[in-house]
Amino acid sequence: MISGIILAAGLSERMGGDVPKQLRTIDGVPMVAIAAAGAVKSLLDEVVVVTGYEADAVAEAVAATGARVAVNPSYMEGNMTSLRVGAQALAGSDAYVLLLADMPGVTTRIIDEMVKVWREDRPWAAVAVYRDGIRHPVLLSADAMDRVVPCSGPKAVWRMLEDADPAAVHQVPFDMDAPMDVNNPADYETISREAPGLD
Repeated sequence: MISGIILAAGLSERMGGDVPKQLRTIDGVPMVAIAAAGAVKSLLDEVVVVTGYEADAVAEAVAATGARVAVNPSYMEGNMTSLRVGAQALAGSDAYVLLLADMPGVTTRIIDEMVKVWREDRPWAAVAVYRDGIRHPVLLSADAMDRVVPCSGPKAVWRMLEDADPAAVHQVPFDMDAPMDVNNPADYETISREAPGLD
């Protein structure tokens, strides 16, 4: 079984305002709902959205998508706590695709390519490689997840992948620019203008 973990627990301090970025809307749909709906439509066997800040509102936003919700009570301690909650909620999975609530441009097609790589090659891990570099989504086998779960600090997953044997980390090419990671008001304004390009 290959599962998806959508991290949607953060405060989104760089965005500012009263609404966290995962609940900011694009064409009237919260970004977390766009991410969840795309993941549920994909070849993933199961999808869990990890909530924390504004947990009830985020859960309501994704209720119609069919994704499960897992609450991270320790979300203030960093995103690795959310990864642990997601991994625990999906214990027994053979692999995991890590997704972010603030990257609505990671479409079902992109997720499906990551799933196909797992089903065909069973890599220890895999990363999406776009024309402008490596970005999400990331695929971790159960072994890779077990290795990273005890880690702490910023970008623990990326640090683990950088330290790994390059032969163990499959690169999945996409002939496109990387989907935008919506971090601040300028990013949000840009992606709102480009919303018709999301599929």
